[in-house]
Amino acid sequence: MRKFFGKFVSVTLAAVVIAMFALSSDDKWCSRVDKAFDESALGSFLNESKAGYGRYATGLPGQAASVLADSGENGENGENVGNGGTEQDIGQTADTASTHRATDRDYEETDKISDGISVEGVYACGRLTGIYEQTEGVLVVNTTEVTDEDGKKVNPADKKVQCGDYIISVNGRTVADKEELSEAVNDIMKEYDERHEDESNEDKSTVNIKFLRGGEKMSADITPVRMDDGRYYMGIWVKDDLAGIGTITYYTKDGRFGALGHGIGDGTQSGNLLYANSGDLYSMKLTKIKKGKSGAPGEIGGVVYFGKKSHIGTLDCNSNLGIYGQLDSDELSEYAAEDTYYPVAGKDEIHTGRAQMISEISGKLEKYNLEITNIDKKATDTNKGMELKVTDDRLIELSGGIVQGTSGSPIIQDGKIIGAVTHVFVDDPTGGYGICIDEML
Repeated sequence: MRKFFGKFVSVTLAAVVIAMFALSSDDKWCSRVDKAFDESALGSFLNESKAGYGRYATGLPGQAASVLADSGENGENGENVGNGGTEQDIGQTADTASTHRATDRDYEETDKISDGISVEGVYACGRLTGIYEQTEGVLVVNTTEVTDEDGKKVNPADKKVQCGDYIISVNGRTVADKEELSEAVNDIMKEYDERHEDESNEDKSTVNIKFLRGGEKMSADITPVRMDDGRYYMGIWVKDDLAGIGTITYYTKDGRFGALGHGIGDGTQSGNLLYANSGDLYSMKLTKIKKGKSGAPGEIGGVVYFGKKSHIGTLDCNSNLGIYGQLDSDELSEYAAEDTYYPVAGKDEIHTGRAQMISEISGKLEKYNLEITNIDKKATDTNKGMELKVTDDRLIELSGGIVQGTSGSPIIQDGKIIGAVTHVFVDDPTGGYGICIDEML
């Protein structure tokens, strides 16, 4: 597991954040179960981005926001690209080695959730949760043309920064979010204008942008453009946070949890994991279930209240095997009083045949019958270590089978926790993939 640590920063889930979620495809066609952090989906708080990069958040911390775990505009953005197979991987599960990492931060690596100590048992959870993460630096989504005050179209940042870069400073001034980035650029340009107000405008000031690309520090000089509103712009679409819905897979007696069974992508065409500064879990209210059918994965919707009273836990790790963190003490006590503590099964103990998944999709925690149809102990894609089929008529009637928003639902077999649901087959919502629990641990 790769951990990232950082000082928590209270942020606004601003209406200008562009929540673009990238599309990637691999050997087969299947849809990752939750669309919370993939193209167009959950971060989708009802309003469309003017830039056409999916949807963006309108809720503020302390306010309720309606969220939808749906396929959204994915079909419009090229869902049926790839090898023409029968499944689709709508999510990206980039290797942790490709995760952006700042060189001036402390990192710790361990292959277990509790400081390298082998875990013999965990509580199986299955609860739906709202997830919020803030990026480390300001994430570049794309560059674009802007029109200056004279009506000329220019692209100041073209070939200087690219999607997946994280801007960390402007002229040595550290920036942590979109507002700080905009303020820094305009302050610097205003100072330049004041010093050169009697000089020709032919010599235009540049700003030096320092950014991370693939974990390496880089820099570029960009000449901002003054538009007709009197402010300066670099022609860069950026975002600094993501929000969505997922499922908590398990937690330990000391409250360490694992969720999703896959990582949260940065939402750009880079295909990298999100390099995050901080993250939190919040309680949510389920409001919608759209049944899955062949060619159209199902979806869930809900309302998340981003406030202190709804806070469930803190995130400190985003890896290709899941997201990890610490439950709040109140939630830990409440959950542990209701949930079952299970021994952890090794890969050699998992077998084809009957199993169950735990999910809150009906509005309460319930077990649903599954069939493990295949096990790949040497799977190159660890998120697809087992193939499964829903056999429970209740779940099929409720949702059509596996739906987006339930990634991370724990799987139980022979009285042990064996893994979590991660994908759904597009052509058959009763089928999908799961990750083995020892991979998540």
